Amino acid sequence: MATRRAELEKLTAPKLRELALEKYPNITGVSGMKKEELVEAILAEEVKLGLRPKEEGRQATAQMGVTQLKAAIRALKKTRDAALQGKDRGGLATVRLQIKRMKRRLRKLREAS
Repeated sequence: MATRRAELEKLTAPKLRELALEKYPNITGVSGMKKEELVEAILAEEVKLGLRPKEEGRQATAQMGVTQLKAAIRALKKTRDAALQGKDRGGLATVRLQIKRMKRRLRKLREAS
């Protein structure tokens, strides 16, 4: 069973090293890695072994965190309200699509963590 990212990030670097050496002997250079590198290496090895699904949208959501996504959605909702008031159908459709995409990114980000 794959370990959740949040659980891995709670562990200390020495504990992560022990885990990597015990469970995943294919990971090389464990003793010289920092905590973030260890977490990424363990996740990559789990994907490689088929224990974890491949995270396709990770690069897009890695740039924005949960709070940034929520702030962007709030700003888009204000734009949506302005488009509703102005009866701008084209603008309304594009803003709704952007909100939908942002919410999808937010859900994927929460699932990945």
